[in-house]
Amino acid sequence: MLHFLANPGWRSAWLGGLASTLLLLAPAVAQTAPGENQTVPIEAENGFLQNQGAHPRFQAATKVSSETLAAVLQQRAATIPHFSGSFSAEGKAFPYTMVGTPPQAGGTTQIPTQIIAVSLLFEGVLDKDGEPIILDPGPVLTRIQGSPNFRPYSYQTGLTQFADAVQRAQFFKAMNPDWHTLLGAPERLLPVTIDVQAGMAKVYRNRSSGVTYAVVDTRFFLSQLNTIVQLERLRPDALVLILTNNVFLAPQADVKQCCLLGFHTAFASGQTRRTQQVQTLVWASWVEQGLFGSSIGDVTPMSHEISEWMNNPFGVNVVPAWQPVGGSAGCQTNLETADPVAALPNAGFPVNLDGFTFHPQIEVLLPWFARQGAQDSIDGALSFPDETLVTEVSRPCTVP
Repeated sequence: MLHFLANPGWRSAWLGGLASTLLLLAPAVAQTAPGENQTVPIEAENGFLQNQGAHPRFQAATKVSSETLAAVLQQRAATIPHFSGSFSAEGKAFPYTMVGTPPQAGGTTQIPTQIIAVSLLFEGVLDKDGEPIILDPGPVLTRIQGSPNFRPYSYQTGLTQFADAVQRAQFFKAMNPDWHTLLGAPERLLPVTIDVQAGMAKVYRNRSSGVTYAVVDTRFFLSQLNTIVQLERLRPDALVLILTNNVFLAPQADVKQCCLLGFHTAFASGQTRRTQQVQTLVWASWVEQGLFGSSIGDVTPMSHEISEWMNNPFGVNVVPAWQPVGGSAGCQTNLETADPVAALPNAGFPVNLDGFTFHPQIEVLLPWFARQGAQDSIDGALSFPDETLVTEVSRPCTVP
């Protein structure tokens, strides 16, 4: 297991994007003595995060240069399988690149998957028995591997994995019936433990359920991931999943600016025999049910990011400016299929496997962004698996 002890004096500069932070070269990590002051988790009631103004947030970023992107689009880069297409809206053509092969081609594309379990140990914070607090995803790894992200479930588009079911839904009338894009059985890479010093996080304990969770400084956490991605043996043709357990990010660990639950990114990761390697990566946290109400729990962040990665793996797909369903504030111009409904209280889709109910997130489909109504999607739907969640195409939004 890799083990990091963080030095608060060593922190990467914030360079305007998640991927930028991930790509900074990290210096050696210093060893520091444990703090003298011992604390316990802050007691919090049900609904604490929402009462503090916290909202579930997700982000996408890319550090792929125009030259590297050209190599990707021309199939000259070592990376995940991908195909390109386009749609027309507002008198313009909007090209996109997605994971897999063209729907009309049929066949199954299987993407290798690598998982890195990242635990966080909070210096000076002890549980009721006087033991150090560690948020470890290890206990839920088996459940994650048995989730709809990897296990087949019966959807209207067939017996398959969740993200593939969504892809088949949006290309249902255009695809070859045997077309699939699947994640391979996850390969577990070396697990990592990060030592979190005082001031870099706030640790809470739900008074009713006893669940412990943490709000961690965003820059601090990303600086640690920067080191992790350099030390692990990552495959450019694989999706890399960084997993945490009840870990949420916010600037300066401020609960009022919480909570980032996941992101996906892409970056140039080296060259072999003059071939540029491009790595795609997802970070997502397992979320204990109830911390964010009934809609977000367990694999919601992971399903959110995997579907968005599948639709926008290199973070460069641009669409007409849109605002989230329900008229929430803010405009986006990227092809992020989960963001438009992420704040809705009924965006989780219950899937029962082996007696456990998972909550992958409902996604909007390509016709929603294109504002063309019924096109190639199943039943002319704009969202899936719940086709009734979204019934109108995206609303225009003015980007400053």
